[in-house]
Amino acid sequence: MIRAVPHHDELNPRGTVILCEECKAGRDWLLLNVRQHVFVRCRCGHEWLEDDLTVEYFEQHFSAPETAWDDFETAMASTGYDGAWAGLYLN
Repeated sequence: MIRAVPHHDELNPRGTVILCEECKAGRDWLLLNVRQHVFVRCRCGHEWLEDDLTVEYFEQHFSAPETAWDDFETAMASTGYDGAWAGLYLN
């Protein structure tokens, strides 16, 4: 099971703002929790394991899911993290 939560603010677990390696975005992430790992996904569709984000950090921002999807691709497209909204900030 993959749990996801939007994180619209900057992330700076190391004291510096995390930027997407692909498009250089600095905020408006989707955090993904898979077992004991936290991945960051950008609106451009780039995704990476962020070792400095803990499951505890994820839990602080997670609430009960509003929607459940049948597959990962549909979930990413439905939430705007499939690359179609690359370069856009929603807040």
